[in-house]
Amino acid sequence: MHGSCLVPVGKITRTHGIRGAVKIYAYGESLGAQAAGSRLYAEGFAFGDQTTVLTIRSLKAQGRLWVAFFEELASVDEAQKVVGAEVFLPEDRLPTLAEDEFYHYQLIGLTVETREGKRIGILRAILETGSNDVYVVDRKGIEILVPALEDVIHEVDLERRRMVIDVPEGLMDDL
Repeated sequence: MHGSCLVPVGKITRTHGIRGAVKIYAYGESLGAQAAGSRLYAEGFAFGDQTTVLTIRSLKAQGRLWVAFFEELASVDEAQKVVGAEVFLPEDRLPTLAEDEFYHYQLIGLTVETREGKRIGILRAILETGSNDVYVVDRKGIEILVPALEDVIHEVDLERRRMVIDVPEGLMDDL
């Protein structure tokens, strides 16, 4: 796997038909960039502690889901065994992003602070909405929702594991 970490790109939600196809809920656009012959790595309750390699035979978009045929799955019974599993790609196979763009996995766990250096909390989740993402920041057990907008997010520093924001008026009155 080229020595890079595995990044989740989707979750197998159910079987599709009787020839071993599955439907995958994609976490972003990385899954759709894969072609026949590409390998995904599946992990989940069906596999115990092991990782299973799945080789893409075909992949077709169906709304927000993807219908996937894998070389390793030839029947609905085999496909049923992977339902619920997450699928991963090695980090070095993800499409390259623009300089000011980040994958969600890179942002989760960052310390969020104000421009003045006041610590707000830890970014724990990202909600995808129609217009912009919303960052869920854990502040001592309280969730703070921060809109992922250009005028709010001042800086993302992956090396120092921090995000600097301009707190919108009314977001946090106790700062």
